[in-house]
Amino acid sequence: MDSEIHARVRRAVSAGEFGKASALWETYAGQVAGEIRGGNCGEARLAQMRELIEWTQSVVTCARAHAQLRLSARRMKLHAASIYGRPLR
Repeated sequence: MDSEIHARVRRAVSAGEFGKASALWETYAGQVAGEIRGGNCGEARLAQMRELIEWTQSVVTCARAHAQLRLSARRMKLHAASIYGRPLR
């Protein structure tokens, strides 16, 4: 079981490096798929991957929500600036 790739995925997602995390996920998924094809992928490995999938989904969902809030706030400032003719700060 390669826990290093698991840790690297977790670090990339935690840092918000989603492009890097995506590439690492591809590598990790390929490793697990190879283990499945080889008949040596146990329940513990699948449970570890499932936990990482669920954790990643939660973190990415939160990051997306925060980005949406920032966009909405910026949109409101732009709208107010256009109405009152004031520059943004």
